[in-house]
Amino acid sequence: CIQNMSAGIVSRAVLFDIPALKRVPYLEPGTVITVADLDAWQRLHNITVEPGDVVLIRTGRWAREQALGGWDVTKGAAGPHPAVALWLHEHGAAAMGGDVSNEYCPSVVPGVSEPLHELSIAAMGMPLMDNLDFEELARVAAASKRWAFMFVGAPLRVRGGSGSLINPIVVF
Repeated sequence: CIQNMSAGIVSRAVLFDIPALKRVPYLEPGTVITVADLDAWQRLHNITVEPGDVVLIRTGRWAREQALGGWDVTKGAAGPHPAVALWLHEHGAAAMGGDVSNEYCPSVVPGVSEPLHELSIAAMGMPLMDNLDFEELARVAAASKRWAFMFVGAPLRVRGGSGSLINPIVVF
């Protein structure tokens, strides 16, 4: 329940700008983000996700929408493969946020529409933050060459709720 997170999230976060890694402005729907992509980003920027970190994964969804217009992301979106859940667990990540739904769509697991949600939230107890806007954050991070920063996310206290709007704030 979201009411159990009334203190919010205050932690170090690491931005994984996967379009920047692949040298494109945004990922096309159907692009799977793999553990290899996350490892490559860490090597490229000499940064490592540490226990308690928030992992933020940019697909460039909002940049694509600005360039080409909106589309039904439930029919096709770039996103992390479900195997990323094990990677998050092995690194001790506390939470994950994405600019779509933290899922590759359509699902790669037959009969399970949101496998990463099931693995992260239900199996690992890890909060997910969907549909965040990382465009300004990506610009500032690239300009300053800093991919880690303080993250604050304060959810609304919705009694019995499973989710909430948040106002994410980062501090470099």
